[in-house]
Amino acid sequence: MADQPSDTREAAPRPAIVGAGTMGRNIAVASAVGGQPVTLFDIDEDAVRDAESEIGSTVGTLTDRGVADVTDADDVRDRVAYTTDLAAAVGDAPLIIEAVTEDRETKAAVYEEIERHASASATLATNTSSLSITELASSLSRPERFCGTHWFHPAHIVPVVEVVYGDRTADETVDTAAAFLESIGKDPVVVERDIPGFIANRIQSAMAHEAWALLESGVASAEDIDRAVKGTFGFRLPTLGVLEKGDHSGLDVHHKVLSELLGEIDRGTSPAAVLTELVDEGRHGVKAERGVYDWSETDSERLTAERDQRLLDQLEVYRAARGPPDAPDNPDSRDSSDEPES
Repeated sequence: MADQPSDTREAAPRPAIVGAGTMGRNIAVASAVGGQPVTLFDIDEDAVRDAESEIGSTVGTLTDRGVADVTDADDVRDRVAYTTDLAAAVGDAPLIIEAVTEDRETKAAVYEEIERHASASATLATNTSSLSITELASSLSRPERFCGTHWFHPAHIVPVVEVVYGDRTADETVDTAAAFLESIGKDPVVVERDIPGFIANRIQSAMAHEAWALLESGVASAEDIDRAVKGTFGFRLPTLGVLEKGDHSGLDVHHKVLSELLGEIDRGTSPAAVLTELVDEGRHGVKAERGVYDWSETDSERLTAERDQRLLDQLEVYRAARGPPDAPDNPDSRDSSDEPES
């Protein structure tokens, strides 16, 4: 694809994204929408071809919603170059984001090839939700130039990306990754210790585990559990984070409620039996047309499109709650000491 420079970022070496699967494609979209030209690589020509088609459609949706910094979708699409030549993709890339399958051996093999072609000064970031950054870096000749960037699906919409230190990651590496994310309008959150699940997935998994326990014990239906989450604390989360909510309620109240409830929360160390049964029955969710819910009468593409439109609505709420970039994170200084914990 021909590139037509429009700003200094067009003329500079492009960051590279290695892996044109779902996450790689959406990271490329996020970069292009944020004004940053990138190169998307995959060894599979069909994957590259499919990625170009899907990215074109996604960019059109985002520009129609006014998410992109220009209204011409073609200008945004042209910021993504496609290749099956790894050396061409990473040779002069200052930042390389690896987004291949979530498998330690596969990633290690990809890193060996990347190091063969990339500059010694390049920053390499892995997109992983569960693998240890320290362990992934163990096969690298330059582990100090390696960090985690945990993007959340759909990566072109969800604003936060976790930037994760490994034991040997240099501060400069994290700074480089965070600066790139900020430049494309993302909100980097630095994880200073390499722990399983990082921040968000640990909190999300704790919530999911309790939700499955409630379903299994017959406390409420799946529909009512989901409605309770979406319409209560889930409704507040774009405005009030978990710890911030404690301050608003009063930490004395927060401490009292935790003291009363923690002993009652499910402490199992394995997935709930009801979840295991669904998986064993092949009820894997939307992709299988059945999971907790019956999706057999639903068009999956339409369902995804509707989900993304709702998430774009939430993105506007999230950005409004945070205020302009130079505003404090907690602009509401009103006394809220009398708020109930719930």
